[in-house]
Amino acid sequence: MVIKMKLTEILKSEKLSLSFEVFPPKTDANFESVKTAVREIATLKPAFMSVTYGAGGGTSKYTLDIAKEIKEKHGVSTLAHLTCVSSTKETVRARIADLKAAGIENVMALRGDLTP
Repeated sequence: MVIKMKLTEILKSEKLSLSFEVFPPKTDANFESVKTAVREIATLKPAFMSVTYGAGGGTSKYTLDIAKEIKEKHGVSTLAHLTCVSSTKETVRARIADLKAAGIENVMALRGDLTP
């Protein structure tokens, strides 16, 4: 079951909503424990789950994978963080294209100075 809801729709609701934030693992070895935590959190039926990008983008390679799993396997709307600090415009464009291709519509772009 795939839920496709923009956060603007969720936040416009008069209904109280619950959300959770997931931090990508720092190592490949911890990826499975994050997937387990995501599965358990999803059973609480939050309005959405956000997935951080990691400080300085260090763990950003997992953000898309986790957000996609939350949406596709658990049917929970997702918000993917995108940190632009120390990124080139091309890198940001590529990451946005990846998010779009995965059907992730909710993105929190954290702006810093983009390098040329």
